[in-house]
Amino acid sequence: ISNSDVSDFGLSFYEKLCDLNTWRLWAAGTVIAGWMDQENFHAFRSWIIGKGREAFETALRNPDDLGPFIDDAELNNEPLEYVPVLLLIDRKQPGPRDRTSRDADSEPTGVPFDETDLPAMLPTLAAQFE
Repeated sequence: ISNSDVSDFGLSFYEKLCDLNTWRLWAAGTVIAGWMDQENFHAFRSWIIGKGREAFETALRNPDDLGPFIDDAELNNEPLEYVPVLLLIDRKQPGPRDRTSRDADSEPTGVPFDETDLPAMLPTLAAQFE
């Protein structure tokens, strides 16, 4: 695989992490996992990307519909994010994050949530993971 292909994959993955950086998705992760901090939220978003296009698009469109994608207790696929980063470091190439000004761990977009509002905000997930 060429350095360009590796970098393009790494950039695409990172951009998807940024796209998923919303309070509503953080709320969904909190319902599913029982709690969520910034590190867990980052890993949760990596897990969603690793689940594929349908899970990613569902997470963007309506995180309350993520229930069918939850098939394991480990909501973490953060190592997938680092495959292209480490490969490019090994090849002495710039990392894919150098190609964007976005920050996947910046303040999420949308409206912050109160945990007491989660059952009303995400009723399908709340029923599945109560």
